[in-house]
Amino acid sequence: MGRRYPYPRFLQLKLTPLEQLRYVIRYPGRKLRAKLDRLWYSKFVYRWVGGPLHDRKYAPWVPYSPEAKAPVVIDPSRPRCRTRHGNAVVYWMRLGATLHPNHARAALQPDGTRGNVQNRTMGWWRREGRSHKLWIIGDVDIRADDVVFIDAVSQDLIYDAPPADSSDLLERELATHPPFVDALANDKFAAVAHSMLMHLDWIRTGTREAGTFDSLHHMIACLRNKGEDYLDYKFGDYPVTLTDSERIAHTERMREIMHSLGWRTYTADELKARMREDFRIRVGRRVEAWRRLDDLEARPAGSHDVLAKTPPIMDMPLYQGDEAEWLKTLGQEERIAISSQFVQRIKDLANTGRLTPREFEELSRFLI
Repeated sequence: MGRRYPYPRFLQLKLTPLEQLRYVIRYPGRKLRAKLDRLWYSKFVYRWVGGPLHDRKYAPWVPYSPEAKAPVVIDPSRPRCRTRHGNAVVYWMRLGATLHPNHARAALQPDGTRGNVQNRTMGWWRREGRSHKLWIIGDVDIRADDVVFIDAVSQDLIYDAPPADSSDLLERELATHPPFVDALANDKFAAVAHSMLMHLDWIRTGTREAGTFDSLHHMIACLRNKGEDYLDYKFGDYPVTLTDSERIAHTERMREIMHSLGWRTYTADELKARMREDFRIRVGRRVEAWRRLDDLEARPAGSHDVLAKTPPIMDMPLYQGDEAEWLKTLGQEERIAISSQFVQRIKDLANTGRLTPREFEELSRFLI
């Protein structure tokens, strides 16, 4: 899953007076734009105005061929289209050279009502559920005169916990821990638990053993057994709203569960040490790249094509968690390497044709 920082890291850039003035001038316009966007995408306005206009522009009507079971597309460059099937409408999306059904509106459902259905990348369709099931899994029969949704015989997703000798020990312990599985039935707890497991680093108490996951999103969806799949959790777009008190309560409950299994997050001192080590690594990489610039500058001008786009002049950015006091401990070469001189030399190399695009890309990685 790759390394994650213990909390969000935002760039802390100093704005010039002119940049500050431009921001002040633009701020009211951006605020008004945000309000208009919220109004435009509100349920009522988008349903009756925004949605139809969007479909008209990006998903034009095309005929449907029952023999080919596909839309008849005249313009193959269009990525989307829609076809009518009696009362139902199917929206198609191009994947490669083929159009695939993405979702359908007003599809006939088993109880005789009509509703929207979605095509999932896992190879099944789903419709909105009731009671404890958020979604009902099934398939669709796309006919010339209708779209019929058929419920799957089994509504259970297949999930196998990692074996006992797996490196994904934390995933196995959670998946086989009844209190955690029972708590996941609460939609708000599930959102908090998934976020904590995805964004925090967990280590076993008394050791340096890190908790890892092979399929966190799939695990959460399967253990909840509400018709969700890994895409519902992969991007953290939880369909719930939590108050501060609810977030605190569910966070504490999750910490109790993790503590009972012998797992914890890093302490404040450990986080500070990790951030300091990360800062040192970034500085070291920058110094190493700085020393490479002498050989590149020795090349004749025009050795390669001049690169049009170059980075803005700025010092190495500090992130949330970095301490400015650390800068005082750096040596002279380190101070120069993290200054804007490093960026200026890269720009000069790019503007005089002394860098290949690949070399420019490699050096640009050290800017952060």
